[in-house]
Amino acid sequence: MGHTANASADQALSAPVEARSEGVPGALIVGTIAILVVLVSLPRFRAHALEANRGDARLALGLLSDRVFAPEWQAGIAGISAPDDLHEVIRRDPKLDHRFPDARRVDAPGGLHDALLHHGYLFDTGHVVVDGLRVPALVAWPEVYGRSGDMAYARTGDGAVYAHGNEGLWSGVAGALMDADLADEGWRQISPAREVGPASGAPTAPR
Repeated sequence: MGHTANASADQALSAPVEARSEGVPGALIVGTIAILVVLVSLPRFRAHALEANRGDARLALGLLSDRVFAPEWQAGIAGISAPDDLHEVIRRDPKLDHRFPDARRVDAPGGLHDALLHHGYLFDTGHVVVDGLRVPALVAWPEVYGRSGDMAYARTGDGAVYAHGNEGLWSGVAGALMDADLADEGWRQISPAREVGPASGAPTAPR
């Protein structure tokens, strides 16, 4: 009788240990699956984020250029460039201020003026070379290439939009996109120029 009681006690004591030992492989399997899901999902999530930021950058170029290249800014466009401070342009326009609530000014050390940061892309006014002519443009490039964005963009006063794969050429304020020659390999036009009247002062792309 005593032997049976001792055996039962031993089984009772050992049961939790066995249950725990049997549960360990299951937990490892669940953990491994979770890690695999994360590893598979991360590239897709990053690709989706990059695509979303590219779309935002193209949309922002259109919204900002409508203001930057507006008639009241023609003195600036005909001279050196479009308005230097894009952040100020946004704050002066209630519609843009509402559309870009989180846009902020970013210091550009050694630059003529600061850039505008919006959803992983930096925006600035500058110049590009089109058919040998240096013309004002609104440009955009990633804050951190490969992480916040990848493509680079330029929109000229006639509404034409150009894109470049970038490959790290332009990244951050230290690698600002300025004075790019759109005839260089890698640049392609993704939106056509619109018809512009003589009073606009913006260059017309050749047909």
